[in-house]
Amino acid sequence: MSKILVSDDGTGFERLDEGKWVKGRFDNSIRIDQPTHGAGQTHAHVYGRKGDEIGVVNFDDSASHGTICKLSDDDDDAAALRKRGFTIGPGNIVEWIVLPTQPQLLLG
Repeated sequence: MSKILVSDDGTGFERLDEGKWVKGRFDNSIRIDQPTHGAGQTHAHVYGRKGDEIGVVNFDDSASHGTICKLSDDDDDAAALRKRGFTIGPGNIVEWIVLPTQPQLLLG
């Protein structure tokens, strides 16, 4: 959906492209947005039952807008995103880093 915003003095405008709403755990609980201003990547805002934002997931499974989140265990949100080509890792956790085995220091 696009909106045209006209400046107060009527001399300029801005086009706002809002994302596509899709069904996850709830009707219209996920909004998929395209990148704006030529930067970033396609990402999805995931909302809970009461409309609270759970997190924002990039197409490649990294977090967006500074959020780190875990999608629901019932998998409906993750399945809806996977169906649309998103990469969602195991456990439905978004933005994690696997650390190599660290050397251990034994004191004693």
